[in-house]
Amino acid sequence: MARYQFEGDLTHLERIIPLLVHGNPLALAYWRRRISSLSPQQSLLPDGTRRVTRLLNVFDEVERALISGKATARRSPG
Repeated sequence: MARYQFEGDLTHLERIIPLLVHGNPLALAYWRRRISSLSPQQSLLPDGTRRVTRLLNVFDEVERALISGKATARRSPG
């Protein structure tokens, strides 16, 4: 993966992942794969490792929030 493609993918994911809390247009597994696919190339940018690690942490938070919200919705009488 070229450096400019890595930068583009990383920037896109940094914008998209936080928005998942408001609605999940694609499966969570898809987004985790997108982030994880950047891990081998993270050295292409000086701050690549930090940004990929931060994205994985943000995604973990988003995933926990979505799963927690679904569990709450299932328990709510409706």
